[in-house]
Amino acid sequence: MSVFAASLQRLPVRLLLCLVSASTSGWAEASGLEFDSRFLHGETGPGADVSRFQHADAVPEGEQVLDLVINEHWSGRWSVPLRRQSQDLQASPCYTKVLLEALSIDQAKLAASVREQLQQADRCLPLSALGLEASEQLDFSGLRLTLQVAQQAVLYSPRDYLPPTQWDSGVPVAFIDYQVNLFSQNNRHDDQDWSQAFFGLRSGLNTGGWYWRHEGNLQAGDDVERRYQPVATYVQRDVARWQAQLTLGDAYSRGEVFDSIAYLGLGLGSDERMLPASQRGFAPTVTGIAHSTALLTIRQRGVVLHEATVQAGPFAISDLYANGLSDDLEVTLREADGTERTFIVPYQAAPLALRPGASRFDFSLGRWRDGLGGTGAEHVQGSWQQGLSNRFSVHGGMLGADGYQGAALGVTVNSHVGAVALTALQSRAGLRAQGQTSGQALRLNWRQVMASSLTDLNASLTSSSHGYMGFNDFARSQRDFGVDRYDQPRARLRASLTVNQGLGEQGGRLHLQATRAQRWGQGGSDLSYSLGYFHRQGVLGYGITATRELFASMGSRNQFVLTLSMPLGETRRSSLISNLTSDGNGQASSNTRLSTTAGEHGQWGYGLGLSTRHDPRGDSAGLAANLLYRGPVAEISGSLAQHSDYRQAGVGVRGALVGHAGGLTGAQSLGESFAIVHAPDAARARLKQAPQVQLDARGYGVLPQLTPYSINTVELDPKGTSQDVELQISSQRVVPRAGAAPLLYYPTRSGRSALIDARRADGSILPFGAQVLDERGEELGMVGQGSRLHVRGINEQGRLQVRWGEGQQQHCSLFYRLPGSKPAPGAPTALSATCDTAVGDEL
Repeated sequence: MSVFAASLQRLPVRLLLCLVSASTSGWAEASGLEFDSRFLHGETGPGADVSRFQHADAVPEGEQVLDLVINEHWSGRWSVPLRRQSQDLQASPCYTKVLLEALSIDQAKLAASVREQLQQADRCLPLSALGLEASEQLDFSGLRLTLQVAQQAVLYSPRDYLPPTQWDSGVPVAFIDYQVNLFSQNNRHDDQDWSQAFFGLRSGLNTGGWYWRHEGNLQAGDDVERRYQPVATYVQRDVARWQAQLTLGDAYSRGEVFDSIAYLGLGLGSDERMLPASQRGFAPTVTGIAHSTALLTIRQRGVVLHEATVQAGPFAISDLYANGLSDDLEVTLREADGTERTFIVPYQAAPLALRPGASRFDFSLGRWRDGLGGTGAEHVQGSWQQGLSNRFSVHGGMLGADGYQGAALGVTVNSHVGAVALTALQSRAGLRAQGQTSGQALRLNWRQVMASSLTDLNASLTSSSHGYMGFNDFARSQRDFGVDRYDQPRARLRASLTVNQGLGEQGGRLHLQATRAQRWGQGGSDLSYSLGYFHRQGVLGYGITATRELFASMGSRNQFVLTLSMPLGETRRSSLISNLTSDGNGQASSNTRLSTTAGEHGQWGYGLGLSTRHDPRGDSAGLAANLLYRGPVAEISGSLAQHSDYRQAGVGVRGALVGHAGGLTGAQSLGESFAIVHAPDAARARLKQAPQVQLDARGYGVLPQLTPYSINTVELDPKGTSQDVELQISSQRVVPRAGAAPLLYYPTRSGRSALIDARRADGSILPFGAQVLDERGEELGMVGQGSRLHVRGINEQGRLQVRWGEGQQQHCSLFYRLPGSKPAPGAPTALSATCDTAVGDEL
């Protein structure tokens, strides 16, 4: 016994506590067994009272916000009543009608008497009283409630479904996202200097569910007029009922049925991001009939995408995740008697293909605008897309303006020979100079993937008659005070073909692309061809590309490019990339570049390059260097190039300032949605999702990018924070709306920390596992190995009490005084103290 006890005492404290709590709170409660403290102290050593570990952590009554997980899927964060039931010593979850609805429990499956009780105001019932085949597990310390409920008692909802009530609108904030770039160049041939400065601005104000935005830029230079150019000003909010975004101000139409239009006005359009991830994009609905309870397996290219047990009768799987593979699905049904059936479901997604029953719409009303702030014709536009089946989707729309009418109608077909989207467009325009003109256009997209031969084919074609005008062409022709500009050449034909051919694991990849463009009023056409081969041999990657371009007005141009790349070092933080380019007419250039990242979190990046150029006029060479620093509040870059013909230098800064209720916080450049993180006194804590970001002295930081309408996990890494600060929680989940800035609060416990080497008055050690309490009677921890106390959150001086039982001689008090000088960052204060039983009064 003594040898085993001695071995146990050498184990880490946390491991021993796990042994104790696992033995007592779980196993012991179920079996009635008790943990023998002599395992910790031996038969002759002092013993601590470990009876408090006989039960799980105490759960108080009240309302508590918990993360709810049902059948292994997170269902959001909800307020859950915790109530004591009859003689229970601890409170347990109590379910209201609203909470059951949030969990998608089919309340029709509940007994009539249970439904009647739940109808009463403020009435809730424990899980055992609901009569469901279900179990629950409450992790109170982790604020998490996990449920397992029989599938027949749960209403169907797509995988990853998050109700709009869980979408976070964020807090009121104002921000400025900025970009500054300075560039200068000196040309040695004519000894001329040229410089330019650019300042880009994106600012915003969030008020409730409304998100106000402005974008603009300012350019200044030797040949640029210095003036501020507004790019877009608008306010936006989502309309959850329609799964759409409402925009007022400067906006863009979707550009799927008609060409995208920039306008000043009102826009309302579908936002697919509001759908569960399993409902976004196109994926076919797999239907069939099972003759018995069967195992359904869906594979694509041999990879299992979905597996589930289906009951006898018809089934439909409509929540497959969309992917870019576009290859047929192989569906296998293994019946209860062991027989298997396999069938194929075509999966070739065209650009406008939708799932069966899915729809999208886009509506805009306003005045056309160009990229320079000018406006033109007013318009109204609406389009609709509808998924009919696995094979067919349809789309159409109308567009009207003063002097212009347009219409579109199309179909998408998903078949064994590929996915085809065909759209027919009609326009009629009234031009002052040329009167009425009308015409038609045809737009075709086709994609076919042949997995057996590793071939991916993609083709597109747009052809229009002489009288057809897109609305953007019409608006441009009318913008200059109504003067027609119909003489500008318009597209007549645009066609492209792309082939990606895999040659096996050892053979590399072949890429072929061909395009053709032709305009009305211009003779000839523009053609381009590109052929490339790419492969990797060990760590060396290489590619060869040959390009030929034929321009109707400029002649031809050829180009050959050889690219070599190789990572360096075991960590592969460095890489070497070399390019050799030649046009076949005596002009050639080369560029070799070494790039490296440095720092624990990759904050630093730098590179050095060597370039050469050869042409009939002579040879030249030069060096270039760049430096990049990704800091917690900005990204700073610099570059310098020294060439025999020129000299260049540039510097850039990107970052943001976010104003919120807690003050002003610097940040990296912001995405559409971002999070403000606050952990009081936890300065220098890092965000695991953006390790370059550290919390400032007030405990504030900004996670610059969140994915709207999806679960985002935000974790704090306490490494680097003071030992005097303890995070109460380190991870949270949030589902932001598009444009929202949620505030994530991480409670902390702060105060001086100390490592106290304590002894009793007679020099003996304190019992391992004894409680350590402060002056208020709050538990700070317990005695560890070697009679050491690691306590946190204590005052500069005071008294601690140590208890290892209820008897008069089973507690003692020690007085401490911390030194004025603090230890090195990350280290607790070390001191010694005597725990005297004579002054061990009750706290």
